[in-house]
Amino acid sequence: MSTNQQDYQKLIAKMNQQMLVTDDDRVPLLQQILAKLGHPDHAYKIIHIAGTNGKGSTGAMLAAVLQKNGYHIGHFSSPAMLDDREQIKIDGQMIGYTDFLQAYQLINDQLPANFATNSLSIFEWFTLIALVAFQQAKVDFVILEVGLGGTNDATNAISAPLLALITHIDYDHTRILGHTIRKIATQKSGIIKTGSTVIVAPHQKRITRTGLRNVAGQQQVPIHFVNNIRLKVLAHNFTGTTVQISGPLIPNQTIQLGLIGGFQLDNLATVLSATTWLQKNNVQLDQRLIHEALAQLKIAGRMQVVQHHPTVILDGAHNPDGAKQLVLSLKKLAPNHKITFLLGFLADKNYLEMLQNYLPLAKEIYVNTPSQHQRALDKDQLSKTIQTHFSFPKEQLFNEPDAHASLSTALKHAATDDVIVITGSFYFIKQFEGDQNV
Repeated sequence: MSTNQQDYQKLIAKMNQQMLVTDDDRVPLLQQILAKLGHPDHAYKIIHIAGTNGKGSTGAMLAAVLQKNGYHIGHFSSPAMLDDREQIKIDGQMIGYTDFLQAYQLINDQLPANFATNSLSIFEWFTLIALVAFQQAKVDFVILEVGLGGTNDATNAISAPLLALITHIDYDHTRILGHTIRKIATQKSGIIKTGSTVIVAPHQKRITRTGLRNVAGQQQVPIHFVNNIRLKVLAHNFTGTTVQISGPLIPNQTIQLGLIGGFQLDNLATVLSATTWLQKNNVQLDQRLIHEALAQLKIAGRMQVVQHHPTVILDGAHNPDGAKQLVLSLKKLAPNHKITFLLGFLADKNYLEMLQNYLPLAKEIYVNTPSQHQRALDKDQLSKTIQTHFSFPKEQLFNEPDAHASLSTALKHAATDDVIVITGSFYFIKQFEGDQNV
C-alpha cells in the first residue's frame, strides 16, 4: 500500500460521515468556500442533474457521449460501488489518491482558521474536492449529479449550470424531502437557476410539470419537457436494446443501447434531447460517435448482467418507483422464465411497497442484510415481514447465513434459463460488484 493510499484512508476515516442534507444553511456555507477558492465551478461547463430515479444512467450516458466526442469530462455521482473515489471520475477514470489529497489540501488551506474540518460532511468534502479536481484537470464539461434532493444538496452550491436536467420524480427520502410529490418536486427544482436551460425527462406527473414550469418562470429560464416522443423498441434482450426514436428535440434515428431495462428509454430520450440542445448551442458532437458511445456503455448496478446461464443481474433499485420499473423490465425481458430475488433493504426505505412489486413475480426469495451499514434492515425482520404481510410460500423463502451463501444456494436451485436478480439497495448489491464467483 502506497503512502498516498494510506494517507487517503486515514483522511476518509476521520471525515464526518453525516450527510447534513436536512440543514438549509449548508449551501450558503459551501458557496462561501467556493468563493474563497476562486470559484472552481466557473472553470468548466456544468450539466447539473436532479431527480428521484435515472440520474446515474442519464449522467453516465452524457459523460460517455461527450468523452467519445473528444471532450475532457469530469463526472460526479453517488453512491460508489467498491471505492468511494468512484464518485469523482475524470475521463472515465476515478480520481487518483494524489489528486484527491492535493484537492483536499487546497480546500483545507482556504478554510477559516476557526473552522473545524469535520464540520463538513464527507459528501460535502467529496463535492468540493470534485469541483477543485475538475478545475485542476482542466476538464471541458462536468456532469454533476445531485446526491439527495436539490435545494439543500451540496452540489447546489455551484453557480448557474449550462443545463439543469430533471429526471423522473417520484417518492423517495420522504422524511427529508417531504411526503408529497409537490414537496419533492420543489426540492428537486432547487437546481434551476437564472442563466441555465432546463430539460425535463418524460412521463412526469402533472403536478411535477406545473411546479417545474413555475420555478423556471420565476428564474426566467427556458424549460423543455421531453414529451411526444415517438419510440419503437426493435429488439431487446439481456445484452442491449435497439430502439427507433424521434421527437420535438430528437431527430429520427435508430439507437443501439448497451444498457437494458425499459426505464432506460426515458433516460435515453432525455440524453438525446440534451445532446440536440448542445449541438444547437455550438457544442460539436458527431452523430456517429454519439451512437458508438451509447452502444458501448455499461453501468455498474443498473440492470447489470454479471453472469449468463443462469442470468444474474445487479440492480440498485431502492425505492418503489425503481422497483416498479425493474419489474416491468423483467416482464419484458424474461416473460416465461423463473425469477429469483436476492433482497437486501435499508430500514428507512419503503420496502413494503417494493416487496409488493417483487413478490408476485418471484419464485424464490432470499433475504439478506446489507453489510456494514447502520441503516440496514435485518434479514430476520425482512423474513418475518414477508411472512406476516404477504402470502408468500414459506418453502420458497430462504434465510442463508450471508449474501454470498444466498447466491450460492440460488445458483444451485437455478436452471440455465432462469434469472436471479440481486436488488434492494446499492449498499447490498455492491457486495457482489467485482465478485469473481458470480
